[in-house]
Amino acid sequence: MKTIATIVLICFSVLFSFAQNPLKLTIIKGADKPNTESEHDYLLEISNTSKTDFTFVITANNTSCSDQKLMQQTELMQEIYNAQKSKKLNSMSIASGKTLEFYVRLTRPDNAKKNSWNCTQIKAVSGNGSAISNTITIESLIPNPKDAN
Repeated sequence: MKTIATIVLICFSVLFSFAQNPLKLTIIKGADKPNTESEHDYLLEISNTSKTDFTFVITANNTSCSDQKLMQQTELMQEIYNAQKSKKLNSMSIASGKTLEFYVRLTRPDNAKKNSWNCTQIKAVSGNGSAISNTITIESLIPNPKDAN
């Protein structure tokens, strides 16, 4: 009986380890500028927790803000930059056990709706388009400057 329980436990452990994403995204530093500014930079880190090297693309897309159902929503422009903010990134590579830092820049258009929200989902995807990291959502308020103190 103990042997069967041990085998079942090992099977679940193996399945759980394969179900987890090999790359882990974390927000290191939020935007420093006030909400009234049109451009905000977020410092993120990606860690490779697997024993395999990966080449991937960071995607950042507007998504519906589920908890802001009563508020208007605005689309922002998203750009991914290296850790020095000196060049835009398309594809990235990360070795096993390593971490990389990068910036996500969110820019709102001049005609953005005031007193609205934006939600941007960020994740790493492989060459075939499947997600290989957790997803981070950044919620942004686009305030009406008249309401600022």
